[in-house]
Amino acid sequence: MSCYLFAFFSDNTPQGEQIRYAVSKDGFNYTSLNDGNPVVASDTISLKHSIRDPHILRAKDGKTFYLVATDMRSSEGWQSNDGMVLMKSTDLIHWQHTAIDFPTRFPNLPGFDRENLHAVWAPQTIYDPEEKRYMIYYSIGRHDWEYPTNDPKFNQPYFRLFSSYANEDFTDITEPKLLFDFGKASIDGDIVYDETNDQYVLFFKDEGRSVMNHGWKTRQGVMRATGKSLKGPWSIEWKHLQKPGQYPVEGSSVFPLIDGKGWVLMYDCYANGYYQFCTSKDLQHFTYKQDTPTRGNFTPRHGSVIHITSKEYKRLKKAFGSK
Repeated sequence: MSCYLFAFFSDNTPQGEQIRYAVSKDGFNYTSLNDGNPVVASDTISLKHSIRDPHILRAKDGKTFYLVATDMRSSEGWQSNDGMVLMKSTDLIHWQHTAIDFPTRFPNLPGFDRENLHAVWAPQTIYDPEEKRYMIYYSIGRHDWEYPTNDPKFNQPYFRLFSSYANEDFTDITEPKLLFDFGKASIDGDIVYDETNDQYVLFFKDEGRSVMNHGWKTRQGVMRATGKSLKGPWSIEWKHLQKPGQYPVEGSSVFPLIDGKGWVLMYDCYANGYYQFCTSKDLQHFTYKQDTPTRGNFTPRHGSVIHITSKEYKRLKKAFGSK
């Protein structure tokens, strides 16, 4: 592996809600490919003709790539999406794609009808060695789960993390099953395997307006839970991991450094115009590294990073070379 590939969307417009790429030699400073323009057109892959929150994964065979994304156009409202997009590639350039609309795919699943489903957000993929297949996990909010906040004018959508398994062709998913319940709204799950401690680590955002949750006040930060199995149970650690005082943040993504000397935790400081990076040796204690400004043709929102080889980098440069 020679460098890092960052897949992301750009902003809350239909032009911004498309898949873009950037590359980096160090994992912290990135250069956009294709002059910051999309590398896959959303109107060719999604029902809403827009996508958000792309997550990219290299499969266990080393040569297949999976990408999942929220099928959503934010200009239609934050309660306007009911599904996700599944994509598969062998070269990071050409992708097969399938859009999954939950009310259509699961018409007999109580509470998942068009009227009650609030949103399906931020899917991600991980290989489950117990099941020997790929798990896709994501946040679901439903109107019948909403709870009151300190502001009597607003109820908070109660998002929980659910999971499904993809079929072998990566074109369909199994019925959603509850994966993680924070007790209040939680979104943007990101799971990695901690080999040292033989456990999975789930990073997530405590979402929404500040409320008390098990005696702890939520503040829209990045949190951590651990489990011995992808199916749980999960043990929550009641603290935030991002730089002290940094709120709000979302879209956390964790990836190992190529040299094997630690991990990177990155997250979207969407209110402040930069991505923030932290480093860790143990996936538990994180040290602030730097802010990477989002400007020019590099304006990432919620995305993910994988390692790529020199050959893959050259292929991407040829296909999406910048001026």
